[in-house]
Amino acid sequence: MKKQNIAIIGVIAFVLAVAVGYALFSETLTINGTATAKASFDYEFTSAGLGNSVGYTKQVTDPVHEIAVISDDKNTLTITVNKLDYPGAYVEIPVTVTNVGTVKGRLKSIDEVGINNQDTVLKVTYTGVAASDTVMEPGATNNMTIRVEWPVDHKLAEGINTFEETVTFQIKLNYEQTNS
Repeated sequence: MKKQNIAIIGVIAFVLAVAVGYALFSETLTINGTATAKASFDYEFTSAGLGNSVGYTKQVTDPVHEIAVISDDKNTLTITVNKLDYPGAYVEIPVTVTNVGTVKGRLKSIDEVGINNQDTVLKVTYTGVAASDTVMEPGATNNMTIRVEWPVDHKLAEGINTFEETVTFQIKLNYEQTNS
């Protein structure tokens, strides 16, 4: 029995020594922190000008007049076409859009303001960009062409020898964030 008591006392002493040793060498570590995420979602018109044209003459009497003017906030493009000479005449406006933000996205829609409110025969079309699943990465650019034309099938009414129509409208591209 004596040997058994000594063994039990030895085991208890060993467990106490291990517990005391663990307590001496253990430490509580507390971590506090703050995480900040910062991103920007910003698409801008970065260039616009006069491209190809047929039957269009820019008004030289007004040196300030531009066919395409980017707004100060670079989110709206105002287009003014002062006169197309005959059916089939057109003007093309090359435009560059840049993702100047840090978040990728895709074109959701194109808003036109002013063209549908006017009683116009002129037709506006876009090439090079469309509302789609194409993702635009940060820093990337997209090129598009806006075409304003007097449709070939729209003839002047009998007895009318001239057609002078000025059209002014604004376009805005609406992008949405994407995670793909």
